Amino acid sequence: MSRNNDSWGIEVGVQAIKAIRLVKDRQGVTLAEYDVLPFKQVLTTPDLRVDEAIQLHLDLFLSRHDVRGSHVVVSVPGSMGFAKFTKLPPVDPKKFADIVKFEAVQQIPFPIDQVEWDYQIFQQPDSPDVEVGIFAITKERLARVLNNYHTVGIQPDGVTLSALAVYNAMCYDMDLTPQSPGMVFMDIGTSCTDVIIVDAGNLWLRTIPIGGNNFTEALVQAFKVTYQKAEKLKCEAFTTNYARQVFQAMRPVFADLVLEIQRTLGYYQSFNRDAQLKTIVGLGSTFRLPGIRKFLSQQLQIEVVRHSAYRKLATEGKQAAHFAEHALNLATAYGLALQGLGLERVSANLLPAAVVKHRLWQAKRPWIAAAAALMVATAGAAWVKTLAEESAYDALVKQNESRIASVLEQAAANVQKWRQIEGGSDPRQRIESLRRILDYRELWPAILYDLTLAARSLQEQPELLVPDYDSIKRIPRDQRRRVYIQSVTAEYVFGDQGRPSAGGSEPAGPATADAIWGPLSFANEGSPQGGADAGAPRRVPSFVITIKGTTPYKDGSSLLGQKFLGWLQSNAQRADRPYRIVATQQSLVKIERVGQSETEPRPPTGYQPRTPSRAPLRPQPPGRAALPSGGKGGEGVRVISSADYPLLLPQRPLQDEPRSGDWSFEIQWTVELVRPEEARQVRQIAAETGEATHASLPAPQAEQTR
Repeated sequence: MSRNNDSWGIEVGVQAIKAIRLVKDRQGVTLAEYDVLPFKQVLTTPDLRVDEAIQLHLDLFLSRHDVRGSHVVVSVPGSMGFAKFTKLPPVDPKKFADIVKFEAVQQIPFPIDQVEWDYQIFQQPDSPDVEVGIFAITKERLARVLNNYHTVGIQPDGVTLSALAVYNAMCYDMDLTPQSPGMVFMDIGTSCTDVIIVDAGNLWLRTIPIGGNNFTEALVQAFKVTYQKAEKLKCEAFTTNYARQVFQAMRPVFADLVLEIQRTLGYYQSFNRDAQLKTIVGLGSTFRLPGIRKFLSQQLQIEVVRHSAYRKLATEGKQAAHFAEHALNLATAYGLALQGLGLERVSANLLPAAVVKHRLWQAKRPWIAAAAALMVATAGAAWVKTLAEESAYDALVKQNESRIASVLEQAAANVQKWRQIEGGSDPRQRIESLRRILDYRELWPAILYDLTLAARSLQEQPELLVPDYDSIKRIPRDQRRRVYIQSVTAEYVFGDQGRPSAGGSEPAGPATADAIWGPLSFANEGSPQGGADAGAPRRVPSFVITIKGTTPYKDGSSLLGQKFLGWLQSNAQRADRPYRIVATQQSLVKIERVGQSETEPRPPTGYQPRTPSRAPLRPQPPGRAALPSGGKGGEGVRVISSADYPLLLPQRPLQDEPRSGDWSFEIQWTVELVRPEEARQVRQIAAETGEATHASLPAPQAEQTR
């Protein structure tokens, strides 16, 4: 059901669909939403499927806005309807309806059964004169208009003429009263112009078949351009170099418009000689034409102003500035939304009477159903009470028995569950193990990065860091401060100082942090292993890291012992590492001369390369290949196997250097894992800085192959 404090006003014009949603509260009305959806082509374009274009844009409107729960009031152009005003004889107000119907039959130029019509009584409290406005539209036209809305799922609650919507909007926004001076509202639309005269509380209106389209078509005919170019030329009339020619082309349309307005005002004043019309308020996008107000004011001898803002409509934020650009074109939609809120002066509704009755019935159905249900409930209350009292005793007995049985069953089930929990394993150990999975996530990246930094501490010559092999060869091989790492292995141990403990396994019992590292207390929190005695042997999870490699440096023992191991010793314990390094001079397990130089694979014994011949290759089984050996006519083709493949591979630039002076080494040190709490702190530091633990260190200046 739609709410009385929420209303949409929708106008389908010739150039665009314009809609406004208003919300009413104690302070007034607030602009909740609005939209302007221009058509790709004006609806007066020849051969255009008008209904299809309207339905397509209404679908687009519904995709942007939700109209459910709101009143929806739509308009029909003044050119599609009728508006007649006449004075009634002084009769009993109870007979107004019959007299108005008689006048409608006389005034409407169609059979009364072929139109939908409504009326509005205009009478001043201190005047005996009664004037009535009769508004009508043929059922065929109305059905076509409503069909476009029904097709997309919009069910309008009201239909009125666009001129009446403008009148409602201006009366509300400008607080017009019978004492307000006479005013003329001129809404110049795309295809027609609505002239609305408000004088001493009375309303009179007329639709003139001249609009903005006429100005555009005049430019099309005068300059032989397309409609779009003519529309742009019309809007930029004052800024173009052809302003004089543009206005000269539009002058006949201006003259026709002025003539029709003069005839309209003269006709009204001939019946209302006391009327004093002092101001014309312009609405519609055509009033943006430069010079139109000055021209109309000079020709009509009446002040012409352009309405550009609504004083009583509250707008908020960015919407206010954007809404001001379209305010000139939204008067009709504004008045329609006000009618949905019940704030209109003229409440004429051209919606078919059957539809209105159906809507009223739908709105009252919940109340009627509630009243019927209340009557049925009241009539059957006594009978239900009697049956309830008769079965009350038996029901209470059965209810108590079932409740007791239910409680006993629940108690037995709870006991069984408790026994299962009591006899099962403690889940806290599993929870702790799962939680510790991520404690040492940064372990291996950090170890490998420390290995890289230890190698960097050798202070290699700058020539060794770039792929310029001539520069490398100029450095004697035994003076090159670099290592070639051939393998890196890791062995997990649990023992004293990283050495295997007796039995070679971890202690029995739950593998909690306190069981391994000892309890953590405030008194010993700064010690290396929490609560453990600093002087006692440490039994913590550790990894023994072993690297093997070679170095060409002449004093390899000094290079590895002072630089490589020296770096490990000086960086043994850091806040950004989940481990501690245990490295001594004894960590250099082995260092010895390489011995006789070993070179890359040589050609097989007895094989002599020959000059390739043009002999065709002989098909070979899979996995084998053939090379020509210089025979004639295909003779002498030699089959090669996988043992010959190294001959086909590119050779390394430094492979031919002798290695008899190189050192072969093996280094072994231990990394002890810190307590999980400290490892989490390392991860927390990395999370707060937004960087991985190993990525927070300074990066190498150049990449090198080890």
